[in-house]
Amino acid sequence: MTSRERVTAALEGREVDSTPVAPYFWGAEYSWKLLGMPLWEVLHGPGDMAMAVIDAIDRRHGPDWITQTHASSGMLVGKECVGEDATCVRFVDQATGEEYVFHKEGHWLLPTAEIGMACLDHGAPAADPPDSREEADDWLRRHCPHVFREPSPAAAGRALRERFPDRFLCGNVPPPFAGVAYPMGFEPTMVLLQRNPSLCAYMIERLLCHLPECLRGLAAQGCDGIMMVDSWASADIMSPDTYANWIAPLHRMVSDQAHAAGLKSIMYNTGNLLPLLPCITSLGFDAISFEERIKGVEMDIADMRRLAGPEICLFGNFDAYLLLAGNRQRIRDQVRRQLEAGGPRAFVMGTGSPVCDATDPAVVDFWFDLLRGREPL
Repeated sequence: MTSRERVTAALEGREVDSTPVAPYFWGAEYSWKLLGMPLWEVLHGPGDMAMAVIDAIDRRHGPDWITQTHASSGMLVGKECVGEDATCVRFVDQATGEEYVFHKEGHWLLPTAEIGMACLDHGAPAADPPDSREEADDWLRRHCPHVFREPSPAAAGRALRERFPDRFLCGNVPPPFAGVAYPMGFEPTMVLLQRNPSLCAYMIERLLCHLPECLRGLAAQGCDGIMMVDSWASADIMSPDTYANWIAPLHRMVSDQAHAAGLKSIMYNTGNLLPLLPCITSLGFDAISFEERIKGVEMDIADMRRLAGPEICLFGNFDAYLLLAGNRQRIRDQVRRQLEAGGPRAFVMGTGSPVCDATDPAVVDFWFDLLRGREPL
């Protein structure tokens, strides 16, 4: 089986020749060391480093899937490095003389004059949420004007598909609930969901108006599936009834429209899903991916399998902190437990969270070797 066939078979609950391995890597985090470049250059240097990041991960580890990612912001273009110490790298803008600092641990790049300042305004007004559809539309026109425009043509190009013909290629789609909460702000969105859930659902649906074109574009680029990451639509944020009545129908819409475009659908949620699983498993997603733990709640793979049932594909939530710590016996034990509790069918070995930046690549190699049969379990 090719990687592409292996992941597709797992999503469909069919037998595979080996467990697919599909961990999360977050942009330039961790992957910069595989490129042999300083982190700040991968994060903020010139050019689009996204393909370089993906290529480096594939060459070193060979995962069964490729996920679309991001890398360089371009913020260091025109800036010269003038010094480095244990915690920071300093730059000067050659045109303006303004000084910038890159923090090695926090990974932020800021003008020196802004360090220590609090950012209190993220673009949305500090006001009550809308009370009517008219007010909602007015807010959307001001803050999310793309809703009222014709959708932009999807980027043509099949560079990822051509570079990785045998890998399962997974694209990303806008998150429904978080898609409102990010621009409006978490607290106003939660107030809106409590006061007027139907209006909250209306705004979500408006923000998803270009989803069909987005999905058709991903299919044209050669994607095999999509991942919907709705981080705040979980039981630590909202009640199971609220989720089932107002958010779940919108999640089902994403899955249904993905299938209409010929794409597999994967839900990844970084919250407590256990109380929501009876509803989530009815929404038509081909697979569910979940975090290791959330606010003290352990997302145990055995509990997830028991509640989800044997048919729906689960992504393993291997603990990224185990990889960071590097204890090989504990890693071996956890791999064995994940495979026994989650598999063998309808299972993809994943990480609950992206591989941590400080993780030793040799430890990730060892994890892959266990799963590929190159190291004994």
